[in-house]
Amino acid sequence: MNKFGKIFISFSLIFTIITATVSPETNVQAATNGEVVINEIAWMGTTADFNDEWIELYNNSENAISLTGWTLKAKDGTPSITLTGSIQANEYFLLERTDDMTVSEISSNQIYSGAMGNSGEILELRDSTGVLIDEVNAWYGGNNTTKATMERVDTFAPGTEAPSWGTSTDTYLEGLGTPGKNNSSAPPNGGCADSLEHLNQVSDAPDSINIYFNKCALDQYATSNNEANYNVNLENRLLNRINNAQTSIDFATYEINLPKIVDALIAKAAQGIDVRVIADSKDATDPSYIERFESMRLYIEEMVRGSDMLIGTADDITVLSESPMLAVEDATKRASHGLPASPSDFPQKTIMVGSTQMTGYLFVDGEQKADGSYYSPSTQMHNKFAIVDDKWVFTGSWNFTVTGLYGTDENMAAGILDGNQQHVVEVNSTELASIYETEFNEMWGSNTQTPDLLVSNFSSRKIDNTAHQVTIGGKNIEVYFSPGDNAVARMVNLIKTEADFKTYFTIFAWSDQALVDELKNKWEGSYTDMQGTLTGFDVKGVFDSSFWNQYWSASIEMTSRTVTGSVNNPNTRWANAAPVYKDAESRKLHSKTMIIDADTNSDPTVIVGSTNWSTNGEDINDENLLIIHDSAITNQFLQEFNARYTTAGGTISAQ
Repeated sequence: MNKFGKIFISFSLIFTIITATVSPETNVQAATNGEVVINEIAWMGTTADFNDEWIELYNNSENAISLTGWTLKAKDGTPSITLTGSIQANEYFLLERTDDMTVSEISSNQIYSGAMGNSGEILELRDSTGVLIDEVNAWYGGNNTTKATMERVDTFAPGTEAPSWGTSTDTYLEGLGTPGKNNSSAPPNGGCADSLEHLNQVSDAPDSINIYFNKCALDQYATSNNEANYNVNLENRLLNRINNAQTSIDFATYEINLPKIVDALIAKAAQGIDVRVIADSKDATDPSYIERFESMRLYIEEMVRGSDMLIGTADDITVLSESPMLAVEDATKRASHGLPASPSDFPQKTIMVGSTQMTGYLFVDGEQKADGSYYSPSTQMHNKFAIVDDKWVFTGSWNFTVTGLYGTDENMAAGILDGNQQHVVEVNSTELASIYETEFNEMWGSNTQTPDLLVSNFSSRKIDNTAHQVTIGGKNIEVYFSPGDNAVARMVNLIKTEADFKTYFTIFAWSDQALVDELKNKWEGSYTDMQGTLTGFDVKGVFDSSFWNQYWSASIEMTSRTVTGSVNNPNTRWANAAPVYKDAESRKLHSKTMIIDADTNSDPTVIVGSTNWSTNGEDINDENLLIIHDSAITNQFLQEFNARYTTAGGTISAQ
């Protein structure tokens, strides 16, 4: 199945939600031409039986439409179907021939009789007054040998044109087709009409704020002249900022393995630009991180050696971490990065890291304890930001990695953006840059090119020492760093005291109970488990699917599910399940974005950054979070949210 601009999760889940909340005849409307279309046709039957034909309709509109009295007829008289029931907004209606076992995976909406000819049919869909709503005049797709269905590529395009149709390549139990899920020939990249990069709102002027999304956005929801920047190659935007640096680059990275970014930083250091890098250090013996962080350490060693590959020369980049890094010694892997066969020109040391004694070639130093030993890499320096020339701040959810943007090395080589879903905020503000630099220097331990390992502070050892309010181009921006700044606590208070009409979100990991409880109270006027009555406050959201069923996830409360297997269940379930979904992205839903009162006159606000709404995000990891009070920027995030939400299976009401 397919919706131009929208892709949906399994029919069985959607059907369950709808039948639990909406009766079949709720708020039905009359249809106009193209609002309901013939969407997929199994004119060839199935692998079980060539007589097992089926037809699917799709509702393009935002309203439920009554089909009672409608007809779907072939010009030759067979089949001739009088429809009953209704089709929900942005939903599907499955007609199965003879019985309900034609498509065994899902239940039919109606059974019909009458065979279709394999050489082609002219099918007409007419409403109860006889008005032609849609028509198919030939089999433009489908395969009788493989039992592959004919499916629409674009539900808004006329059904009597060949480019509107394709042959399904997805597998279902009875052949090739997509009953209950997105058409295989649907528009790429999250349901948008195209995968082209759209740069609509970009400025280098002082006080400019540029928002970038690497996935698609639905710009039909844009306010006037405010179309979002989407399908953006974030690497190119960061390279643009680095390559234009004139004096300094402060670079904080949780993870990095993009060769172009590494090379750009090395080139700037070779030009005499002051480059400082803070990178997260992972336990090199942890099986889940060995390959990823071994690769990262090789790239970081390239930076530490500089363009001449010699240590101790002017083009070297100083890198600091929350815990020390020992060099990779595998000669083959080192050769693949152009590094010397051995790291023996670094000092070989035996050091105490946490409670573990380690020996190796120390090439990245870390924050030291008073006795000269090091903290363990058990916490995360989870920031991903750059400060360029003391005026540009480049931050967001994007880790500077192949997976984070491209998905695979092959995609990177081809320029295909199939990585995790991300956002980036780029701000030209000396005042904001100064705030970020204060945070950077606290971790660095000094404001010079040389870090002070004993003054350096990461994680809970940091203090709240930055301003939290800044005005940029008339826009009120709040700035918080974790730990110590109570960033998530500020979110809780924002929902409690300032959210008036609606809150939408996309989130990777959310376990903070206070935040979900405040949203519950807005939604149904109660903090108590399984109690409350809908208030009219609108909540919509998408969770990364990897955490959807975790007992600690806010998704459990919001969907009123009962968790089994948890000794101390912390969940306070909502009496009225909210329309929140697990994501249907090709990879991870990585953004941490909350949108409050978008497109209203009640201080539209968006919360963005690296901070997951969790104990780790608030109290343990080094994070940064921005709260942007601005209607236009909030609307740009809404455009991207709507793409993620409809992809996951949600329905967007009229804005």
